[in-house]
Formats: sequence, structure tokens, C-alpha cells
Amino acid sequence: MDAGKSRHPELVDYFALDGSWWLPDSPDHRVSGTLTFNAEGLALVAYGSLVPTVRVPNAVLEQTVPDWEETTVILGRSHGGEKVTLLGASGANFIGPHVAESHYRVRLALTDVQVTVDAFTEVQCDFDCLTAWTEPPSISEPLDDSRSQFRLRFKNEELGIAQVSGAEVGLTATVVGRVGGNAANVKQEATFRLRLPPTSSRDIINNWVRPLQDLLVLALGRAVRLTGLYMKPEGADPDESFGRASFEAVQPPVGPPPDWSSIMSYTAPTLLTFRDSPVPFAELVPNWFHLRQELLEVLVLLHSEHYAKFMFNEHKYSAVFQSAEALVSARGLAGPDKSREDHRARVAGIVAARAAGIDEEAVNWAERILRTSNGKPLSRQIHDLVSSTGEIGKRVLDASPDFGKITAAARVGVSHGRAQNGWTQWDGFGTAMRFVGSSAQGS
Repeated sequence: MDAGKSRHPELVDYFALDGSWWLPDSPDHRVSGTLTFNAEGLALVAYGSLVPTVRVPNAVLEQTVPDWEETTVILGRSHGGEKVTLLGASGANFIGPHVAESHYRVRLALTDVQVTVDAFTEVQCDFDCLTAWTEPPSISEPLDDSRSQFRLRFKNEELGIAQVSGAEVGLTATVVGRVGGNAANVKQEATFRLRLPPTSSRDIINNWVRPLQDLLVLALGRAVRLTGLYMKPEGADPDESFGRASFEAVQPPVGPPPDWSSIMSYTAPTLLTFRDSPVPFAELVPNWFHLRQELLEVLVLLHSEHYAKFMFNEHKYSAVFQSAEALVSARGLAGPDKSREDHRARVAGIVAARAAGIDEEAVNWAERILRTSNGKPLSRQIHDLVSSTGEIGKRVLDASPDFGKITAAARVGVSHGRAQNGWTQWDGFGTAMRFVGSSAQGS
């Protein structure tokens, strides 16, 4: 009994695929070549020119230095019969019957399908932590108290559906593996499934996959790895298979997928899981897409330590603090320190007190500077941001009443090269800043 199609290897598994390649407009002109995916990215080497040429008797073919051009679609078939589509293949190649090799850098490769238009209506994306974050219901159930016999569920389980900008985002627990004879090997994995209006592969990655990844990064406070991306082209039959996408991406190192205990331990920085979310999935997802669009700069800074392959602790702290500064501005908490009238009176008092015996030009200069210096101090901005988060902010300030001053002073030290303290002691403040920033975004 087949419990479902086994998943492909992870997204960044490297490969080399030998086969024949051609352009959609000239299917009879096929050239052998090799598609390679390695640490340098996706590349196609075709042994000849993909552009057909017509021989003209007694004609002289003049070759000039070719321009760098992008070929929208290249189709292929491996020697084993596997269908391949290459999208966004760029290169500067000669054309003609005597061309030995053509070289292309490829933006995205799809295996198992061939398409001539970069438009897709169904998407499945898998992340290394999604099953642990979701905690789907068990696929096994004991038949009696002896627990010597079990009933296995092979049916997929729909866990949640949300509507976002005319598209449907579903969270599904799928059962994959095989059962038969004397062996059983099945497991359950959670996946996002999207149904969209016709959308390009680039927009799918940037506007749909990336926001879902950012949601998990924010919820778990850790790097999240995209382990699979599958797309079905526009107009495909319901039973037609998805194409597996391969593309160059910055990813955390491959490792064992996290389990529920690792994301729910006392030391884990988890903010939210699917099961304990106070907001239903149908509301959480559209609200998240709206919030991410509104606060993209804040999130890029907040998540930078999870995007980069390596960052020093000082830089991690600085990025989190800059995210808080951006959030202060977005939430309108960076207003003036005093009202206009109070500030005017303050300036007048200072100028009057200091005017005696000082050159008039210097006094006028000081007055100009003071009149424009009514910004709220950075420490006050952070204090107000913490206060705006409600109960979380109250607990932070109860534990550290000078939280704003301490964190602002540390930020100044990093920015201006005067940090003197060991950065281990700032890890707690950095974690608190992250919780504050995450909470303030939803407030």
C-alpha cells in the first residue's frame, strides 16, 4: 500500500543532469548539454547553439562579440526521460553551426514538468521546522490498552485555510511513505499549499514563500530552512504532478529538522506556535501578510542574524536595536521631547542664563541649535516602545526600570566603536529587545 508520494531531497541538494535542450519555438533543434546545480548556482552548458541557423550557400557568417541576453524559457529532457524547464537563463553566446559550447546562468529550474510560460496557480512549500511548529495530530492510534496493535491514518489532514489577496493559503499535514508486506515506513509532514491567480515564479518566491518563512522565523526566533518548493503551471490538469523547483538561495546549514521538544524547551526563544496561537489561522495569515508589508524594514533588521551565515554578537545586537528604532518611527513614538511652547521656554531660559559675557554670535548659534533639538532621547523612545506592548512591556520594565537607558547606551557604544563590556552580558537584553519588538509589531 502506498501512503503517498515520497518527498524529493531537500531544496539545495546539488545535482548534474545530462540531456538534450531546446527552445520552445524550435523543438526540432535539440542540443545535448549538462545542467549543473552546485555551490556556484545553476548553470547550463549546451554543446552547440540553441538558436537554429539556416545554411546559405556561399554566404559568409560574420561573428561579433555577443551581448548578454536572457532567454525566458529553455526546455529539456534528461537521458532518463525526466522533463525539465529552465526559467530566466542568461548568457552571452555566439550563434551558428560551428559553435562548440553555449553557457547559461539559470535563475530557476523545474523538474518533472515542461512549461512555456512562467505562470503558476498551485504551490507547495516545505520548511524544516513546520511540522514541529504545527504539531499535527498523531497518525497512529492504539486499538486496545495492550498497545500491541495500532491503527494508522494515511489520509491527509487539513489543519487550516486562510484567504489572502485573492489567494488561498492552506496548512496541511501529509502522510508520506510506504506500507506493504512485512514492512511499514510512514511519517507525517506539514506543508503550506497555495492556490493563486496565475503568478510568476519570481513573485511566488518573493511575495508568498518568503513571507511564510518570515512568519516562522518571527514565531520561533531561529533560522528557518526552505526544504522544498513545488509549483503547478497554469492550466495543468488536477492529476498533473507538481514541478520541483531548484534555485540559488541563502540558507542555514543542513541539519536534523527540529522537533517539538526543541522549540518548546525553556531556553527556546519561541513566541508562538500553530497550536497555542490566540489568533485563528484564518486570521493570523492575512494579518501577517499585511503587517509584513507595512513593517518590512523592521523585519529585515530583526531577522538579519537569521538571514546571514555569520554575525558577531555586537552586530546581532545592533541589528535588533535598529529594528526597534525603525519600529519606534513606524508606530509614531519618536515624537518631540516637549511641547512647542515648553521647548521654546526651555531654550529661552538657557540662552538667558548663558548670555552674560558670551559673544552674541555664539549665543545666536547656540539658540539656533537648541531650537531644533527637541527630539525625544533614544532611551525614552525605547522605554515608550516597551511600555506600548502591554503586559510584556510591564514585566520587562519591572525587572529592569532602566531598560531604555541601558540598551540605548549599549547601542551607542557599538555604533561609535566605544563598546567596552563583554557582549555575553548583552545577550539577555538582545533577547528582551526581540520579544519587545515582536510584541509591538502586533500591538
